[in-house]
This record gives sequence, C-alpha cells and structure tokens, in this order.
Amino acid sequence: MVRKKYDKSFKIAAVMQIMDEGKKVSHVAKALGILPTMLSRWVYEYQTHGDEAFTGNGKPIANKDLEIRRLQKRLEELERENEILKKFQAFLKEPE
Repeated sequence: MVRKKYDKSFKIAAVMQIMDEGKKVSHVAKALGILPTMLSRWVYEYQTHGDEAFTGNGKPIANKDLEIRRLQKRLEELERENEILKKFQAFLKEPE
C-alpha cells in the first residue's frame, strides 16, 4: 500500500478549519478523507511549533531530548560492538 503524502499548505488549511472556524476534527477529517488521529496530530504540531510545523517528508521537528537519547543509545550499541570485536580479535591471536 502506498503512503499518501500531504503538503504543508494542505495541512495548514485543514488545521485552520478546526482552529479558526471551530469545526470538529471528525467532520473535517471525514470531508478531507483522512484519519481523525492524523488530523489531531497536525493540530497539535501546529499549536506546538506554529509556522515551523510540517517541515516536510512527514518528519516532525526534531526534539533535542529525543535526538540525544537516540544518539546515546547508538553510542552504547557501538561500544558493545567494539568490545565484541576486541574479544574476537584477542581470540584469533591466541596460540593453538
């Protein structure tokens, strides 16, 4: 199934129907043929980030704390891999 992409202007227009016109999320979502949960997420992102919302390609604005946690997790993973490789290298050097 192909994932449908919506441009920034479409998302803002949908959000404005809810915020400015006071329409219900479920009614706007049904009229636009999208899921109410997706529209709710757009509203939240617009309320949180304003004009900086909807940066493109469906990727939300990076949260620094989330990015730090992701990088820390990756660092731990690479450190474990290095330890395994060091042990393997030492194993290969052992005389038979």
